[in-house]
Amino acid sequence: MTDKKVALTNTNTWTRLLYMLLFILLLAAGRLIIAMLVVVQFLLVLITGSDNEQLRNFGQGLAKWVYQTLMFLTFNTEEKPFPFDEWPVVDPSEGYSVREVEEVEEAEFVDVEDDDVPSFTASDEGQSKQDDKS
Repeated sequence: MTDKKVALTNTNTWTRLLYMLLFILLLAAGRLIIAMLVVVQFLLVLITGSDNEQLRNFGQGLAKWVYQTLMFLTFNTEEKPFPFDEWPVVDPSEGYSVREVEEVEEAEFVDVEDDDVPSFTASDEGQSKQDDKS
């Protein structure tokens, strides 16, 4: 009985609950920001043909922050994420850019006999047996 009373009266647990509520609200805001970031990046790719490096880096940092926040909320770590710690370090990544479509030269079509084409389906014998049953 005293163990349960100690757990219920532990101020660290109640303080953590307050932090968790704060991070749940921040996580909801982060989700909205990510959605807006995705739309803006897509529009930039459509208009300019490449993404924005600053937005890409911000998106990566935000994604890492979301991960750190979820780890804290699910009791996998005691370390509180930003703003109680530093913003996550961003790793350099290659950007996206639209490539020119290469023109395909006119192809030559070759007639091939059915016997020369490998088949990965039932053999003709199995097919004819099914046709006989019908």
